[in-house]
Amino acid sequence: MSEKWAEKLSGACSLKPNFLKHALEELSESCLGDALSSQKVIEELTLKCGMTRDELSKFIAEVSKNCPVDAKKLHKEILKAKGKKEAMFNAIYNARVRPT
Repeated sequence: MSEKWAEKLSGACSLKPNFLKHALEELSESCLGDALSSQKVIEELTLKCGMTRDELSKFIAEVSKNCPVDAKKLHKEILKAKGKKEAMFNAIYNARVRPT
């Protein structure tokens, strides 16, 4: 599934499919294994926000530093950011899973 997804997204955002598959794996691991929501996050970041490979790598590294992150909440927070890259990075902190 991630193979087809990466190929399709690659054609739309000009990032290589292998990079997108790797990005999905990294983000899913940091987001409690939620691959579907992680796909939506990557699509939003690449298609609507126009993040480059370096920016997307930096974003995913930041998510990894703030593990665990709720992928569904991250996606909601990214949608609220409305394409503003700085706000996208702030979304990471708002989506962290806090211990109870």
